[in-house]
Amino acid sequence: MAVLDIVVGRQPVFDRELTVVGYELLFRPLEGGSFSDQLGGDLMTTSVLFSSVGIGVNRLVGDKTIFCNVDRGLLVGSDPVVLSPERTVFEVSESVMLDDEVFAGCEHLVHQGYMLALDHFRWSDGVERLLEIATLVKIDLQLADQATLPDLIDRCRAFDLSVVAEKVEFPEQLNRCKELGFDYFQGYLLSRPRIVPGRTLDSSSVARLQLAAQLASTECSASQLEEIIRAEPAMAYQLLQMAGVGADHGFRRRVQTLREALVIVGWRQLQSWIGFLILTNKGETSEEEVVTTLTRARMAEMLASESCPHLSGLAFAAGLLSAFDLLLGMRLEDVLISLPLDAELQDAVLGKDTEVGRIVGDVIDCQLGNPEEAVRSGLSDEVLHKASIKALSWALDVSRGFVRTSRPTALRRKPIATRH
Repeated sequence: MAVLDIVVGRQPVFDRELTVVGYELLFRPLEGGSFSDQLGGDLMTTSVLFSSVGIGVNRLVGDKTIFCNVDRGLLVGSDPVVLSPERTVFEVSESVMLDDEVFAGCEHLVHQGYMLALDHFRWSDGVERLLEIATLVKIDLQLADQATLPDLIDRCRAFDLSVVAEKVEFPEQLNRCKELGFDYFQGYLLSRPRIVPGRTLDSSSVARLQLAAQLASTECSASQLEEIIRAEPAMAYQLLQMAGVGADHGFRRRVQTLREALVIVGWRQLQSWIGFLILTNKGETSEEEVVTTLTRARMAEMLASESCPHLSGLAFAAGLLSAFDLLLGMRLEDVLISLPLDAELQDAVLGKDTEVGRIVGDVIDCQLGNPEEAVRSGLSDEVLHKASIKALSWALDVSRGFVRTSRPTALRRKPIATRH
């Protein structure tokens, strides 16, 4: 299983007391990579969003507000929205043409709870319609006419907007901006952007294409999607990451199975996600690692069906996730941080003393060549051995269809809702 390095830039936004209230997330290409040369604005936006989820939103911004520059695709609904609305500001790029479709999309995002900011703001005909629903404007000090800056701020205040000074580079600029009444500040004087690295797993090209074909079919069922994702550990991991956005704040329930994660993410977002994966295919997949992971998941599921059949779906997910420390080269506890797992599933993944946790612990011991230690679940050696053979056979069958190659191994929120 190929491990992909991912990076996101971030730059803090400060209030008048110079306390960090949020971070703007920025596209940053990997060092030495040429992929960024192929990206337009929409795909850069999508790359930042999915990479942020992959790294972990809490790791990137903690409990602060997220600022993210977006292009037309996200605003009109053709690109996915994977960040939770309660602490996200979408910055409308100055390059976006403000037509009726964009206005309608912006209104929809605001109704969902997102905040809007107008980036590199300069007054233009018709912009009042967007100012009515925006929360902030960001004024680039390098582009603004200094003589008319006070008047521009006054015109924005008429719409009950907060004003952010961008590209604050000198102490005298900061002092003047405070005198003019700017609410927030961002720039090299206060902090330069910092790159935050992370790791994720690469899903196979065949799996992406098969899932894309299923998602294009109006007759595709959730069970068909689940079967594809069950056989592709990287997709399962990324699906759980998407389902986890917002879970820490109670906006989405925690999950026990992959089917629940599919329901939470939703059809439209799945389509956008798989389209992005196809466009950004970067890695190769090792059959050995896939087979090991799938065998563990399937064996846990089969054993659970013997002793606690109502938990077999949870057992598959627990077995799958229990191998992700090996796939990502990270502590298992760190892998689980950004995933929306309920307590029962998390305990099972970590092999704790629960029905499924004992099964997972025994499965791991069997895989590691320590069958004499596999006594937690109370299942006989014969049952464990038969399950391991059947699970390995299943894993080999499904992995052949997916593996292409093999290698050795807190911002002040404006009361915008009252304007509708």
